[in-house]
Parts: sequence; structure tokens; C-alpha cells
Amino acid sequence: MPRHHLDIAILGAGLAGNLLSRQLRQTFPHLTVGMFEKRQSTSFKVGESTVEITGNYLTRRLGLENYLTDHHIVKNGLRFFFDQENRQAPLIEMSEIGGTEHPFFKAFQLDRSRLETDLLKMNQEDGVELHLGSRVFDIQLSSTSNPHQFSVETNAKKWNGQCRWLIDASGRSSVLAKQENLRIPESHHSMAAVWGRFKNVINLDEVGPETFRQRVNGTSRHTSTTHFCYPGYWIWFIPISQEIVSVGIVMERTAGWQDRLCKQEGFLSFLKQHSAAWSLLQEATLLDIGSFQNLTYGTRQYFSHNRWGLTGEAAAFSDPFYSPGSDFIALENDFLTNIIRYEEEGISKKKLHDLVDQSNAYMDFRFEASMRLYRNLYSLFGSYELLKLKWQLDFPSYYHIWLSEFMQDLHLNQEFLTEKIQEQDTVLNALSNFSQLFQKVEQHLHHTKTYFQGNLGQFTNAVEGIEWLEEVGQPQTPRQFFSRLHEIFNRCQEQANQLLGVTETLHPLPLSHFLTLKSSA
Repeated sequence: MPRHHLDIAILGAGLAGNLLSRQLRQTFPHLTVGMFEKRQSTSFKVGESTVEITGNYLTRRLGLENYLTDHHIVKNGLRFFFDQENRQAPLIEMSEIGGTEHPFFKAFQLDRSRLETDLLKMNQEDGVELHLGSRVFDIQLSSTSNPHQFSVETNAKKWNGQCRWLIDASGRSSVLAKQENLRIPESHHSMAAVWGRFKNVINLDEVGPETFRQRVNGTSRHTSTTHFCYPGYWIWFIPISQEIVSVGIVMERTAGWQDRLCKQEGFLSFLKQHSAAWSLLQEATLLDIGSFQNLTYGTRQYFSHNRWGLTGEAAAFSDPFYSPGSDFIALENDFLTNIIRYEEEGISKKKLHDLVDQSNAYMDFRFEASMRLYRNLYSLFGSYELLKLKWQLDFPSYYHIWLSEFMQDLHLNQEFLTEKIQEQDTVLNALSNFSQLFQKVEQHLHHTKTYFQGNLGQFTNAVEGIEWLEEVGQPQTPRQFFSRLHEIFNRCQEQANQLLGVTETLHPLPLSHFLTLKSSA
């Protein structure tokens, strides 16, 4: 018999809901947790690629390292290939950005269906009350100390439940977001995607001569998240098991998106126009297909003073290019667990409200920072030189700022949150300034007809110029932090100047130059 009163009810038993259930049971074994999922079983989903914050969350926070290493794929970083304008370059001739050694910090390629099935079993064994095939409706949120009320419908019956905390992890169904009118459409970054699972995809590690293999020092290209990059769109290849590879297209709707791509014939026809990508698929079999017409959206609120919250795609989604989706789940789940912990410890109502407000403000900041990596910049993705310029800003910044902070749990420190929120304008200014710089360089390359000139025969080690990987996650003084940021920013500026044809030697710019918003004129 189901409990009609739960301490915590989670709507959705996908990745976000399952990970949160595990985290809550490990943190609060005395609290009752229930998960409600309208489907009877798990299924193939996109979102298979994780990056380092998620890797740290899954291994350090949730203790899943052995399971993930045994049953999923340890990822060999992000990898990027670049084509000629006619999209017919042989794969082995394409310029490439990617790793030449095993990543210093672990991340994983996930078989989402298997992971969610296994997590359901783990959570149920750990005492989570699981309700598959159960649709939750008629949610009545409480604004007092009284519990939230909701109704549940299965094939066999209907019943009423209540809970102290209600968490929406229902994915794009976004039960609470729709009910509470929280969804914010993204009008300046209109993206669509289509994807499928393929069997018998040619293994990237078996392609080309030995010289091509040795370009990455004998490491595995196949286990990377591979991007074939074009102006306005990219094609991903992600292995999710020994037999199956996920392949998808992400495209700005203004870059030529057509609804026919969402059908099998249109999807395969489009892939065939790309010689390198199609060379891996010639003998492959498409198992299934899915699509999103509108990828990106925000939310007005992640967490409430009244004991409810959102996590995962029930809240917001930015852009999949750097695989940040699960990073947001890690942050949101950490914040939800932290807020519940504070209430359990009997913190004053004012302090709890302050924590909720700070957590919301930080997530708003992180979402906007993520969006400024992508808005108005998809058009430069097809140029090796442009994406190399952008990558050598974005990747070290991710390690130096976001990953390092997460590994130290600084986001769970209220003083740190206050400081980060106060500093957010300068961070966002820097991202906007670099966005303008990248667009300026792109215009120059188009004007000089050199946009595609570096797309053949070049190679860049993904961690080139980053000699401080072992220091990521270690405490730093403010001086050390800003000194490294100054180095990262000036290195990017210097490379941009080279692409712009600036020949005179320029002295390093002060950090303030990058943090003060420049006119876009």
C-alpha cells in the first residue's frame, strides 16, 4: 500500500529524479521519499554525455564510480572535427580539437535507459517508495506549514496523497512549471534537435592510417563526445554501449532547420550530405528517432520558500554543445538537499528564506552565464580557427571557475553565494565582451574569405596551455584566482588579435578591461 503522506514527493523518475532520490536517502535516511512516474518503464533518452561537474557529483556525492565504470563508458572528453564548405572533406583530413591523453577528471557516456533502470532498483532497495505508471495531477501547493496535496491516477485506481516537500523532476513535461507559469521562452537562441540510436556504427578508433591514430597519442576517439561542426549547427556521435551510438543534429532554426529532419528519411538524407559523418554510418541501422522543436528555455524560479522546487529539464535547459545538462541537475539537486537540510535543522524562517533566494539567484546567474556561451555564436562553429579561439577560453574557464568551485562545495557556502551573486555582472560582462570579440573575428574571416582556411590538416590538443590541471579543486587566494583568470583572458585576446591580423606586439590588458562591458557598436 502506498503511503498517503510522504516527507518528500518527487514527480518524475528520470535522471534528475533518480539522482535526487539517491542523494536524499543518503543524506536523510529518516525521511520518507516517494517517486511518481507516469511511464511503466524507462526508455532511450538523449542527454547521454556528461562533463566534469557531473562526473564529480556522481562519483564523490553519490558513490557511483564503480557502477559507472563497470556498466557505462568512461568518456574521453569533447572532440571537434571541421569540414570544408562543401561538407565533403574526408574524416582523416579534417582539422581536429581533442585530447591526447586520458582526462584528468572523470566523466561518463551514459546509457540513460540502463542507468535509470538500475537507479530505480537501487533507490527502491534503499527505501524509496516507487510509483511507476502513476500520473500526478490536481496539485495544491501549500503556502503555510500544512502539507502539499496531490492526486494520483493509475490504471487500477485513484488516490490522494500529501507531502511536506514537492519536487518537480518531470522533465520537459514540467508539471509545476506549467501550473505555476514558470517557463520563460528563449527568444534569442532558437534551437531544434533531432537524434537517433544506431547499431553497427564504424568505430572512430578503427578509422584511417596509423598516423591518424597516433595524432591522439593512441587514446580513444570513439569514447569522446564527437562534434562535427558547421556554421549554425553540429552533429554529435556519442557511444552509449558496445553496440549502440547516439547520433544527433543540433541546429539554429534560422540556419536552415526543416521539420522534415524529424522524420527518418529527412534525418538520414541530411546526414548523407556530410561525407565524414556519413562514412561512419554507411553500414549502420537506425533503431529509433526523436526530436525537440524548441530546445532552450528558462524558468522564473527554481526553489520556493514554500517547500517545493524544480530540478533538471523541469526547470530550464540552455544548450547541449558543451553537455551541461547534468551539471545543472547536480547543482539543483545539491541546492534542494541543502535547503531541506537547513529546514530539518530548524534554521530560522528568515535564514531559510535567504538561502532559497540566494540559491535561486545563483542558478539564474549560472543559466545566463551558460547562455552567453551560445547566443549569436553558432555561426562561428564551422571554422576550426574560430572554435579553437572560443574553446581555449571556455574550457579553461570551466575548469578554473565552475569545476573548481563545485569540487570544493563552495556553492553550498552562503558567504560564497553572496559574493558570487554580487560579482555576477562582471562575469556576464566578460562573457558578453568575448562574444563581441568572437563575432568581430568571424566577420573578419568572412570578409577575407578565410573562414574555412584552417579546417584541413590542423590539430589542437584540447588541454593545450593548461598546465595547472592538478590544482583544480584546490583552495586559492583571490590573488591566485584572478591572476589565472587574467592569464586565460589575455591568451584568448592575443589569439584573436593574430586572427584579426594585428601585427604589433601588445602588452597584456588589465583584468578590468575584460570585466567592464564594452559597447557593441
